Amino acid sequence: IDREIGYRLGEAGSLNNLGIIAKTRGDLEIAERLHKESLAIRREIGDREGEASSLNNLGIIASTRGDLEEAERLHKESLAIDREIGYREGEASSLNNLGNIAETRGDLEEAERLYKESLIIKREIGNRLGEASSLHNLGLISNTRGDLEEAERLYKESLAIDREIGNRLGEASSLHNLGLIADT
Repeated sequence: IDREIGYRLGEAGSLNNLGIIAKTRGDLEIAERLHKESLAIRREIGDREGEASSLNNLGIIASTRGDLEEAERLHKESLAIDREIGYREGEASSLNNLGNIAETRGDLEEAERLYKESLIIKREIGNRLGEASSLHNLGLISNTRGDLEEAERLYKESLAIDREIGNRLGEASSLHNLGLIADT
């Protein structure tokens, strides 16, 4: 319908959502194609927030494929746009995704710095789900470093938020990691 009536913003949004579904299903080629189509439209119509979102989604796909260089480039481009337009939610998301890349590369200091920066923004804007996720990621870093007390503290803080907001998946993940710490 968006195409039929020429509503480019709606078309880009639908393509983006279809890309998310394809990625969730594991269809990375289709997801990438859909996000690139969405990105092209968003650039054409000057939707900077949408452009940053599409870049972020393409970065997640590149990361899933193991192309960390391309993923980092895309997330940095997204981050630059988010900062330029003052889109704090997008900025926090890009920082978190860059933290994931740093962690995958084994650069725990950089990952921790990025996760903490993301956490600050998520707290500022009241994104409780994102806050719990950042705390969990910081717990993973502490756990990897062997600082089990700090990891436990962070997982418990994440768990409390997940329970408060009803995020059962996050709750299960925190409980699992707390169990691993207790086992260790």
